[in-house]
Amino acid sequence: MEFAPLELLDESMAKGFRRIDRDQQFLLPVDMREWLPQDHVVWTLLEVVDHLDLSTIESRYALGGTGRRAYDPRMMLALLIYAYADGVRSSRQIERLCRTDVAMRVISGLQVPDHTAIARFRQLHQDSVKDLFTQVLLVCAKAGLGRLGTIAIDGTKIAANASRFASCRREWLQEQVAAITAEAAAADEAEDATFTAKDAETPHQLRGRQDRERRLRKALEEVLAEEAARGLDATAITAKHEEFLERTRRGDNTVGTRPVGADPVAVAEARLEAAQDRLAREKAAKREQIDAMRERIRLFEAGHGPKPVLGPFSFDENRGREVARARRWVVRAEDELAKARSAQANAMDQATATTVQVIPGGGKRGSRGNSGKGRLPQVRRNVTDPDSRQMQGADGGALQGYNAQLAVGADGLIMACELVQDSNDRRQLKPMMPVTVAAALAVHQARCLRQCPDLGGCCIEAFTSPKGAGILSTSECSQTSCPCTLDWIGTLLFDSGYWSEENLNAPGPDRLIAPGKARDLPQVDHNVKPPPEDADAATRMLYRLATEDGSATYKRRAATVEPVNGQLKDRTRLRRFARRGRTACQSELELAALVLNLRKFCRLDPRLRATALAA
Repeated sequence: MEFAPLELLDESMAKGFRRIDRDQQFLLPVDMREWLPQDHVVWTLLEVVDHLDLSTIESRYALGGTGRRAYDPRMMLALLIYAYADGVRSSRQIERLCRTDVAMRVISGLQVPDHTAIARFRQLHQDSVKDLFTQVLLVCAKAGLGRLGTIAIDGTKIAANASRFASCRREWLQEQVAAITAEAAAADEAEDATFTAKDAETPHQLRGRQDRERRLRKALEEVLAEEAARGLDATAITAKHEEFLERTRRGDNTVGTRPVGADPVAVAEARLEAAQDRLAREKAAKREQIDAMRERIRLFEAGHGPKPVLGPFSFDENRGREVARARRWVVRAEDELAKARSAQANAMDQATATTVQVIPGGGKRGSRGNSGKGRLPQVRRNVTDPDSRQMQGADGGALQGYNAQLAVGADGLIMACELVQDSNDRRQLKPMMPVTVAAALAVHQARCLRQCPDLGGCCIEAFTSPKGAGILSTSECSQTSCPCTLDWIGTLLFDSGYWSEENLNAPGPDRLIAPGKARDLPQVDHNVKPPPEDADAATRMLYRLATEDGSATYKRRAATVEPVNGQLKDRTRLRRFARRGRTACQSELELAALVLNLRKFCRLDPRLRATALAA
């Protein structure tokens, strides 16, 4: 049998086009369970939602009245979770999917809730999302998720539902508040003549103005409060800058970002001075090694000593690993100083030529040279979302948003999530510590109950110890047969954004904090000597990172938490919040974290899922 050449097998040899008959009638399966395969994620989702305790949500409904029936809260919650899992957060889009998507139609039972009902449900029960997140976390723990050997904590910036150009200074806010107050006073007489006293509800056309006035007043109050606080702490800020420069000159703090308002040129000069001192010390140490080697050679030639092993030893004081590393620090410090001086010169030129301009966003914006010597950035507040703050995004550009702090277990399970307004991670270690410990304790107890059902739960209870809340060593466990003693919170991992002397000495679990980027970390040295007992926390941390065990443990940080940050923004599309206000955005973050944990739960073996839901 002969076959046609491959180059002739193209679409031109097709017998014809397949017929499309849109008039063909057919019957769907009578049972809705046959619309989706048995292993579809919807069935697992519905089982988990049925397992959750929604008494807090259900208590908000006044049933038994004469009004229209409300939608089942479990159905609405399942709709939101499934939509977030597919990256759909718009209530209008969810309503459309209830008409077109088979899985959404199965979840809703062929009901199509209006987008206003979906948005109202999400807003009304935003305070209950944290409890739902905890319940899902415990379900995952009962299934075996939540490895506590290492927990990585990191922050990621998420944009707010507001433009950064709507961030305004105190002068503009005062003008707008005065103008809108005068406008309201002038309109009072006309409104009183139009609306009688029996009209208890504010007219629709006046609600927008009142809401804008509320947001403007809130932004102005926050600006005035922060400016007052900065004025009172001016002396403390100056002292903090001097202390930072002194530590930098000593070489104690050569890595990391400078404090807000510190002179970048002075910091660069201090780092260059520290780098030059380090190079001089390394050269002196190299000369001592050379003199010692020459002395051993002299003794050997005189017949008074063993033959020295030269190997790759060099008699040049400018060669050697430590000398080369110190020289690289000098070059890096010189580059930083040149850039700082250039930026300062450009800022001074722009300050003399820039005039104040009014931008469409409403704020008066002048020169952006806010990093001058001893000068703090101007206080601004966003009039669209006063709770949001201007931050530096991952790409280096400005971002109006929030800082989402995530605590992630070794297997990628999100233990805790908090939304903060501070763009700096350094001040978030101490607040995140008790939250993470409490979540780890809950996971630990759930896993213990799964492994030791006869013991009636875990024998560990939260208490205050010298190391912090909720810390317990295995030797203090009264149940020696309980497997909970074999797995407890191990090491917390932080990147360089959390590096500070206060965080190193803070009470709490064992932790590893990097002093800088991966390229700045100390290399593993098998011959490194332990630091003296009176060494400071930074020296002890650098020693731990230089050991093989410490280096291997810290390398797990990026592989643990960075993928979760990406999944949060890619899978659930949470690159920008859909709602406004810190409370609403916190609820949205917790719902997205709940969804990511459920995705991991749905990928488990069906027997593990069944065991967790049956517990």
